[in-house]
Amino acid sequence: MSALHRVLPLVFALAAAPTSGDSLDGPWQLRLSGHHSFFFGEGRFGGGLRVPWEVLIEFEIAQGEYLAGSGSARWLREVRPLSSPPGWFDCRQVDGTYLDSNLKLHETPRVRFAGFPVAGRLDQGRVTLQPGYGPPGNYLALTYECVTENPIADNWFARAELGKQVMGKRQDAEKRIEDGRQAARIREVALLPPESSLELPLRDGWRFSRGAADDASPVRYRLQRLDR
Repeated sequence: MSALHRVLPLVFALAAAPTSGDSLDGPWQLRLSGHHSFFFGEGRFGGGLRVPWEVLIEFEIAQGEYLAGSGSARWLREVRPLSSPPGWFDCRQVDGTYLDSNLKLHETPRVRFAGFPVAGRLDQGRVTLQPGYGPPGNYLALTYECVTENPIADNWFARAELGKQVMGKRQDAEKRIEDGRQAARIREVALLPPESSLELPLRDGWRFSRGAADDASPVRYRLQRLDR
């Protein structure tokens, strides 16, 4: 993982209003939001779903010290189908199951840790937040189905397998072909941030973005003070 994912440097942050007064004491909230593009295919060829998500981290500062924090993660229901080229693939979310690393069966959709503790420390106006989970981190598991009847898409399954290998996707699929109709039922897991510790300036209104709005997996960060 790159250093950019672990530490969010102030140089890339958008302008933030300074905290009023000299004290940083009080409740704070860091909001992370974005979407993940679950995609069965390779490059610009395939179909899938774009699923928005939100992570909230709230913590308390008292007498200049980090006291305690907690986080929550959820997927949002404004799911959007993806098809590239447009109109070739018809995809939808379906119910499903998957096995985790401990071979325990879960239903999908599922966020691994809907709630989690967050440790931290404050040093010279910068706060470090450490989510209370280890590898493989927090994630969203989803099951979806894609179909196509386009005869030109006859290499779809092969291209999807190549995309899985190249991108290192945590994805498996049940594939079938009937009367020229190709269908795939896909189970896929996508990581949710933060994947490790975050370090950021403790400033009300601080913002940071990674990736553009139309990218496959952009992330937006916003830090704010909460009313007591």
